[in-house]
Amino acid sequence: MTLDGVRLPEIYDTVYSQIQRYGRVPLPSMHRTLESSGVTATDIEKIMRIAVPNMTADIGKPEFSVILALVACAQNRMALPEPTFNYTANANHRVQSPKLDPLNTTNGETPIPRESNTSPKVNGAYPGMDSTTRDNGSLEPKNRTVKPLDTQNWFQKVEEIKVTIAPEREGFIFKHVNYIVESQKRSSIVLRRFSDFWWLMEILARRYPFRALPNLPPKKVGGRDSAFLEKRRKGLSRYINAVIRHPVLRNDDVVVKFLTEPSELAAWRKQHPPSLDEEYRRKQHNIEEIRSMIPPTLEEQLRKARQRVDAGIEHYVNLCFIMERMIRRMHGQATDFVRYSITLNSLAETEHRYHSDCEQCQQVVQGYENVAKHMQRESTILENQVSSSADGVLENLKRFRDLLVSFRELEERQDKLGGSQIESLKKRIATNRTKVNQHKGVPGLEAEVARLEDCLRSDEVELHDQECRQLYIQFCMWCELIYMHKQQAFVSSLYRNYVQEMMQYAKKRADNWKELEGLVFQMPVEPPLFN
Repeated sequence: MTLDGVRLPEIYDTVYSQIQRYGRVPLPSMHRTLESSGVTATDIEKIMRIAVPNMTADIGKPEFSVILALVACAQNRMALPEPTFNYTANANHRVQSPKLDPLNTTNGETPIPRESNTSPKVNGAYPGMDSTTRDNGSLEPKNRTVKPLDTQNWFQKVEEIKVTIAPEREGFIFKHVNYIVESQKRSSIVLRRFSDFWWLMEILARRYPFRALPNLPPKKVGGRDSAFLEKRRKGLSRYINAVIRHPVLRNDDVVVKFLTEPSELAAWRKQHPPSLDEEYRRKQHNIEEIRSMIPPTLEEQLRKARQRVDAGIEHYVNLCFIMERMIRRMHGQATDFVRYSITLNSLAETEHRYHSDCEQCQQVVQGYENVAKHMQRESTILENQVSSSADGVLENLKRFRDLLVSFRELEERQDKLGGSQIESLKKRIATNRTKVNQHKGVPGLEAEVARLEDCLRSDEVELHDQECRQLYIQFCMWCELIYMHKQQAFVSSLYRNYVQEMMQYAKKRADNWKELEGLVFQMPVEPPLFN
């Protein structure tokens, strides 16, 4: 995206000349400049995604001009006005620009109200939480008249399912991959195909339409290299662990059989087809107790949650993409350290042959070998960090992204499957009751009265059932909303573990370079010593 043929204010060139390096603007410098403009973090992210969708390490002048133009639009909602900055490029230069209010004023005109796309707190509560939320972060309103939902056992003794690829493929013509699904808690190891996971997902969607159900990685027809299989394996692992962590899904009979049935699942499910009735139909429920647990503000909280989830999905998709890029760059750096080490060792061998009579040269060559050895060690540390990040922070980010997606799809299913005929039934009951009252005692209409009374009884039973179902759907939505909210604790754990890992690997790398420092300082640096 560029601004070809547009005459830009002088400040565009002034700022560019102060922060550019060799004709390009480094991304960190660009970010500091954006922060100085006064626009929100959300606007900064949108500007960068519009102007630099690939998020390269540095930015050319065309993209830089687009960014400044978008900053000015965000500040004043005008077509390419001069942006304002309070940014010092160095000690001797400061960007000079008209002193405009960076958010609201337009050259002395009436301030324009500025909309925000952030997710602001509402009376101290984030979207998805009622404005009367307690200070301790609970979703339950103050002074409520509803019975609290017991969530004490939801996250206790969380089980971890291990999914690995079986070493050999099966099939005569079309080879398929088996996955080893291992549960230490259940002392079970079973073989499952991708189609088995897909069947489980479809069954749970029928049995629990009003629960937040995780998704599987998409099907693929054609080539399946090792990278694709590993990506699918991680997707299957996230899926089954999301199922087994859910306080309701983990106790489902079909899930238990999926994890423990030793025989081939396709054969088992033909002999024991599970019920496809939804959760409300399969179980007995204490409707009055359920009614007492549903807060009167549920619809409002779901509306706020919908806004939060939509924004959260977009951000988590971007976070996963950026983290994958960081990991790939780390892997590339590890590879380059190995290449440099190999080349330096080769140079050392050559130097040994040509400088065998110079003691100082031999010490330099020994230094080559020490540097190559520690670069090799640096590469090993980085590769271990790559594996740790790929299996740790990246998978956890994807796990939370998947949770948000599952809640959004739950709301879509509620709109599609949660309808009822309550209003039409009430109208029909009222009409038939009126007819019964009119026809009672009229000679010759006894049979019609009996038929209407039968219809009334049937409709009243159906009405009661549909009202109970609607209450149960609301109860499920409330439970899933609380479940999603409590997952914020795992986000805290995610970053806590990530920071600890980064510190551990940073210490290993620092120790490696510290050790090398002592060795390279033994290398001769005085020219007269070389004879």
